[in-house]
Amino acid sequence: MLKVVGASWQKTRIGTYILIGAGLLVIGAFFVGYMDRPEYDGTYCATAFWTKKVGFQIENWKQQNDLVNIPKGVARICYKDSVYENGWAQIEVETQRSYPDWVQAYAAGILEGSLTWKNIYNQWANTISSSCDRDESSQKFCEWLRNLLTRNYEQLKEQAAAMAEHDHYWHQLHLILNQLEGMETGYIRGATRARSDLEEEIPLSDFLLMNAAADIQDLKIYYENYVLPNGTAEAGAAGSKNFFLPSASMLTRLLRDEQAPQQSLQLLFGHSTAGSYSSMLRIQKRYKFHYHFSPDTRSNTVPGADITFTGYPGIIGSTDDFYVVKGRQVQSIVGGVCIKNENLALWEKVDVKNMVPLVARVMAANRIAQNRRTWARAMSRHPFTGAKQWISVDLNKLGAQDNLYNTLDADEKHDDAPVPLNEKDNAAISERHDQLKNMVWIVEQLPGLVHSKDVTENFLLAGNSTWLANGVPYFDVILNASRISRDNYSEDQDLTPAEEAELTNLEAVDKYLRKRGFRGDLLGDESIAYGNIDLKLFSYNARLGMSDYHAFAGPIFLRLQHAQARSSLEEPQLDQADQAAPAAIGDERLSVTIDDAHTLAELELITERRPVRNDMRAIAMRKIGSGPFKWSAMSVLDDGNHEGHPDEWNFDKVSPRWAW
Repeated sequence: MLKVVGASWQKTRIGTYILIGAGLLVIGAFFVGYMDRPEYDGTYCATAFWTKKVGFQIENWKQQNDLVNIPKGVARICYKDSVYENGWAQIEVETQRSYPDWVQAYAAGILEGSLTWKNIYNQWANTISSSCDRDESSQKFCEWLRNLLTRNYEQLKEQAAAMAEHDHYWHQLHLILNQLEGMETGYIRGATRARSDLEEEIPLSDFLLMNAAADIQDLKIYYENYVLPNGTAEAGAAGSKNFFLPSASMLTRLLRDEQAPQQSLQLLFGHSTAGSYSSMLRIQKRYKFHYHFSPDTRSNTVPGADITFTGYPGIIGSTDDFYVVKGRQVQSIVGGVCIKNENLALWEKVDVKNMVPLVARVMAANRIAQNRRTWARAMSRHPFTGAKQWISVDLNKLGAQDNLYNTLDADEKHDDAPVPLNEKDNAAISERHDQLKNMVWIVEQLPGLVHSKDVTENFLLAGNSTWLANGVPYFDVILNASRISRDNYSEDQDLTPAEEAELTNLEAVDKYLRKRGFRGDLLGDESIAYGNIDLKLFSYNARLGMSDYHAFAGPIFLRLQHAQARSSLEEPQLDQADQAAPAAIGDERLSVTIDDAHTLAELELITERRPVRNDMRAIAMRKIGSGPFKWSAMSVLDDGNHEGHPDEWNFDKVSPRWAW
């Protein structure tokens, strides 16, 4: 055509080449359109780099499938928000030992805050913001609490910096504060990077408030009895409704391995958190931090370098109090529940200005403890707030060793040499009886008081291998100090021989804890958005050196005739007698009155310490098999903030798959 209009041969050839090239592009586009595109599952990763000259730099890798090859830097993270898929988000953070500990901690905080900023904001809005702005008394309490925690933070930071070089425990507290500061920085960075126009900013004091969630119920009692003028705490109590909201439940059971009864044990463990439904933005976290015992990077790395736990956005520990700890010489599980206390006089000797938040204490203990005895010793420091009972089990002592060390990356096998055992410990290892010592420890704390003991022998005695913990003290010294009567809670504490005989696998533990669960949304006109909001199940077979762990998110319910294909824990229909299992609830003199039941909110600002009538609890227990919780079906929604929540909490079990 060009030739017809008089174009030269050169121009004709050029035109031909252009047409051929355009044709090839069309054909290539056609084939590219039909090629398989990479499918991503919503996992986002990032790496933090650091140098003395430049400081911290963050590189975001967007969605990723190849998690193993994410550049390490000083710290790297992968995060997936799958709350609408299975009720959980998942986050994995790893730091590198060649960097100073404070750099590792701050980098880990920046990465987590940056990637989870939206869920942090939603969690804060659903809990702290809504709780503290509810009424004038709540505003005053939160103002006092923010001032207390801010002064406490400044004091802890100064003290930790001074003592970190000579005290392993204080060094870890210092790193926790560094990580929290990094998280605040990362949160601001993430929101700014997303060009988000947030209605409100989260101050550091509220980050401190979120991380003190496990302490707030105790601080509320202290505030109303030792800070407010006498009598003002009960103002407006006329006509109010008092509730004792059932606490978390925890079941620990040791079984002999039928194939090797003289050589190894099996552990079955179940844990169900109790809390406000507004708090149910959940994250399964794995912190693989290669911290050292001291600021000197030539010192040994801590034994508990690898900690997995169930937690919440913006919180650097598990306020659920469920941890699996692994590392050099260590493989253990740690669980805790709130403990009941009716003795206000204990607070007279407690200086809350010098407290260390519970989440910081337990994370420090998890990292520096070489065995369960040293874990209990670390937990006994600063027992000011956080009325708790804990159990810690050394999985290595159950029998066969885990193959964890053999699966570590090549560079990790050149870790610092293990801390040598003393002669007494070496002698003890030679005998099986002594080897089983320190396998199971129980630690209980009330304000200013801690009692701990190796209870391994109690668990190995015939007919006494199970402990159901839900707040009634285990030790007599704590029981007497708390002024609690075990008789009032006997139905809540004891398993029948038939029930114990059925607890042979995780499915049986799952069924048992579900039957004991509490759903405040099933109380009819008295409904409250509070109850058992998850279920974690863990087992360890010592003979095989294998563990199994999975978790369910949302208010628990009996899976009766559950037809969905995704459910793997279907149970037979229970008769009415089996479902109605009301437990005795004692009077609670430390209750805080409220105007309406539905004004309960998160952070234990007004929770846990109020009696529920037995008939009301029995109704809720019977109805717990009625199906999953739905926000749209909640009869009271005035203060049920749930930004970022799915409407229906009908999820199957989740077992996280970690990349590193």
